Amino acid sequence: MFVFIFTLLATLLLLTLLCVFISKRLSKKLTRKRKQWWLIAHVLSVIIYFSGIFGQLLVTVAMTFFSEKAQIYVGILLISSFDHYLTIPGALASLFTGIWLALRTHWGGLTKYYWVLVKWIGNMCAILLGSSITGNVVYNLFPKILSSDLQPLQNPLYFQSRQMLFIGIGISFILLGSLVIISYIKPLGKRKGAG
Repeated sequence: MFVFIFTLLATLLLLTLLCVFISKRLSKKLTRKRKQWWLIAHVLSVIIYFSGIFGQLLVTVAMTFFSEKAQIYVGILLISSFDHYLTIPGALASLFTGIWLALRTHWGGLTKYYWVLVKWIGNMCAILLGSSITGNVVYNLFPKILSSDLQPLQNPLYFQSRQMLFIGIGISFILLGSLVIISYIKPLGKRKGAG
């Protein structure tokens, strides 16, 4: 698990460095019209990200009413699908579009304003948290539960795994909601000594 998280963090940092490198090679900032299109892409990616997490929450809540192994298996497949097709692409797209907007507009990079820095770090933390908790539960714990001879409702690991999902999804919602609020309010202003 540690290797996965470290690899994911390294990949996110490399993506950031690649964006910084490309941005430095371009002389002009984004035009007003291009900035608007990038903002639209950013907002849409955040909506997709929230939709994936919300879908996972709905399925996890529904799973509290499931009693059969087949129903639980379908629930896990749905959570996995939300993760693969909405949460992960939305998270990566929101990270990339946010970095690009920070680098190519008047915000002047990732470290000039506190709110941009917090959003960048917060989004990376949300990705790491979501992939570690959801990934561990869906791809490691639930398969062990389903392959067990015990019925899921007789297996304490099932209840623990479901609780971990609730906690992970709750933290993700709070973190992403906070990042949206920070985007709107833009608190704390410029960092001292940042041009």
